[in-house]
Amino acid sequence: MTSDTGKRRLAVRIFTADDQRAFAAWSGDCNPMHVDAVAARRLLSGRQVVHGIHTLLWALDVWAGIDTIERRAVRCEFAHPVSVGDEVVLEQGQAADGSLALMASVDGLVCTEITMPAAPLGLASLDASAEARPLGALTAPLDEAPEAQAGARYAAGHAAPAAAFPRISARIGNAQVGAIMALSYCVGMLCPGLHSVFSSLRLDLIGPAADATTTFAVQRYDRRFGLFTIAFDGAVRGDLRAFRRPPPQPQPPSAEIAPLVAADEFASVHAVVLGGSRGLGETTAKILAAGGAHVTISYAAGADDAARVAADVNAAGRGRCDACRIDLKDDDGYEALRPHAATLAEVYYFATPRIYRKKATLFDRRGFDELADFYVDGLHRLCAWLEEAVGERRVTVFVPSTVFIDDRPRGMTEYAMAKAASEILAADLNRALKHVRIEVQRLPRLATDQTASIVQVSTGSTLDVLLAMVRSLPR
Repeated sequence: MTSDTGKRRLAVRIFTADDQRAFAAWSGDCNPMHVDAVAARRLLSGRQVVHGIHTLLWALDVWAGIDTIERRAVRCEFAHPVSVGDEVVLEQGQAADGSLALMASVDGLVCTEITMPAAPLGLASLDASAEARPLGALTAPLDEAPEAQAGARYAAGHAAPAAAFPRISARIGNAQVGAIMALSYCVGMLCPGLHSVFSSLRLDLIGPAADATTTFAVQRYDRRFGLFTIAFDGAVRGDLRAFRRPPPQPQPPSAEIAPLVAADEFASVHAVVLGGSRGLGETTAKILAAGGAHVTISYAAGADDAARVAADVNAAGRGRCDACRIDLKDDDGYEALRPHAATLAEVYYFATPRIYRKKATLFDRRGFDELADFYVDGLHRLCAWLEEAVGERRVTVFVPSTVFIDDRPRGMTEYAMAKAASEILAADLNRALKHVRIEVQRLPRLATDQTASIVQVSTGSTLDVLLAMVRSLPR
């Protein structure tokens, strides 16, 4: 823990997608969470994540250009992810034990905390006689079962370009900077690999190594938390902790849903599912199509996901599914639905931004505004557009709300407030509109990418809940 007194600001930086690609090339860590903005939508953060080691080395490089104090050890906690586009503030302070401390913060929340004690930590070396698994440069992360990785040893090496972090390279040596980069490669590409979260590290700067190779030994795996402890030895020596995060949450295929629905149960329905390329919208679209409906799903960024869902539905041979791009941030985004207006009967409003977000305060106004843009403004614009577009026909709009309004988990204030506002708006729209009827239901916590967490929590049956919801709508 770092004292708030005596802090001084050292630098401010916004990491870009180009920065991500550059560090991936330097370190070899090309995990999709860092370099693929579309894939990152399905992660816990919901956004492209800056390599933790990149933040660490940037902080050390800034510090090395300002301070001449000699330090031979580093501890680092990656408490919260830094996302591409975040404004990161780097400050220097003092830890409770007197160690020099560096803090990288976003909106006042410390995301990366680095402490550098005056003396080495005295971390144990690895047994040099044990055989390690040599690996060439991987182009894709490993995705191995945790049990297969427990006890494994890997050997990897990277030479850091001197121009990447020139000041810390001059201070501690280019080989040491390369070895620190290799820690990112270990976590992001080897173990845990594809589904990884770098949590923390401790290291001693050993000095020039015989070669550029760092050896990694997986010492422990705690199944309860998906937590790996990995020791390493080379130009730097120490250990790190990394979590195996939940993989993207798959929704049931159409073939699994079909036996639960009569083939003509929704045959008269032409429905649009906004946000139907994944999550609850995906399953809703499959339920409708299994009952013979014609379904149009929308996406904002995940064109490949939408194509996958449509192909799965159409292969089942029940209903029909097509996809179109709708970005709710565009003023005329709903115009993409104009060709469907003459036959449209139901709209399912599953469009959503990120639900979970890091914050330093109880209430985050920017986070609330982003949620309200979708759940309130977006809903209002949709219903106003439908009222004009459908003529004298009637259309039903389903709006998912949440039990979190009455029973809020910690950190869900903005989400619950925006959903509550959406319910109020829906009630008033029902009084004002002639051709649009809004149906609101509070859904329990269900298994989606948005609700995944490292520590397992209970969720309801997504299929059962959504099947009951679709059947409950008036037709």
